[in-house]
Amino acid sequence: MLKKTLAIVLTFFVALTLCCYAGARRNIMVCDWCGKRIASNASFLRSEDKNFCSEKCFNQYAESLLPVCDVCGKRFKQGFTSNGRNYCSRACLETTFKECANCHRREPAGMILGDDIFLCDYCSQLPACSCCQMPLDKFSKEVGDGRTLCRECAKEAIFSQTEAEKIMASLRQELADKYKLGTNHTIKFELCTKADLKKESSGDGERELGLFIFNRKTLTLFNYAIRNRETYRILILKGLPPDFFRSVGAHELAHDWMEENLPHIDEPEIREGFSEYISWLYSKSEHLDRIPWRMEHNTDPIYGDGFRKIRDMMGKARTAAEWKEILLQAYPAPQNGK
Repeated sequence: MLKKTLAIVLTFFVALTLCCYAGARRNIMVCDWCGKRIASNASFLRSEDKNFCSEKCFNQYAESLLPVCDVCGKRFKQGFTSNGRNYCSRACLETTFKECANCHRREPAGMILGDDIFLCDYCSQLPACSCCQMPLDKFSKEVGDGRTLCRECAKEAIFSQTEAEKIMASLRQELADKYKLGTNHTIKFELCTKADLKKESSGDGERELGLFIFNRKTLTLFNYAIRNRETYRILILKGLPPDFFRSVGAHELAHDWMEENLPHIDEPEIREGFSEYISWLYSKSEHLDRIPWRMEHNTDPIYGDGFRKIRDMMGKARTAAEWKEILLQAYPAPQNGK
């Protein structure tokens, strides 16, 4: 009987101890958001394995799980995700779009004219300037040979033969000073129309902006050759703004140098590629960013591929003597001359 009584008493104390222990644990429960203790008799919220002392703490915790806008830093419930980045609103999303250079709206799609020239889909479909490819407006100017210039290109477009000759003389000296690329013979320079270029060109005159023409005529007396008469001409399309004019002029003057120094190289890809390379170098040195970009992204197999081939071939060479040596190694002159 005593043993039975002792067992009952022991069981009671064990149960009491466990209840006290459970109560102690209940009394030290804390809110997983604010860290405050939750009293044993207080109501609380529970989500998964976390406890919250109030609805406010639960809401703040829930908000902390929302994505953060990569533009304004706000958390949001509904928004946009693009390329792994989050945006709380269309306004924030649009800040990542490029601004159209024509209409100044920010749009997600369009076309690139240069490193910093973007046209939205709508503006890229508008009639474009024959020179810079920007959309035309009411201030545009018709040249008279089927071309139309935007107002920016038309402002300084060169139509004067005298002005063009001065620019060409200056450019010829610049190339000689910068790269030791020059010739001493007389070059006849002419401003011309699209029809003139097409008439003189042996290729596709429609896409030409300039043309270098070399002719050699042998004078004879009694069927004996006395001397060769050589003529050099450069034609450039009228109505080009100065930057484009100088770029085209550098290209044609490179043809002139190549004719005098490397006449045996007759592959169109090399001749046009080298001339584009010289124009590219000059345009970059003058910070005419849009022009080099167009050359770098030209998909034409002669002009574009040729330019990239010559650029890779030349590496760090920056003088006419170095270019000549590199080209002669790749394309040796025949032993008996041209």
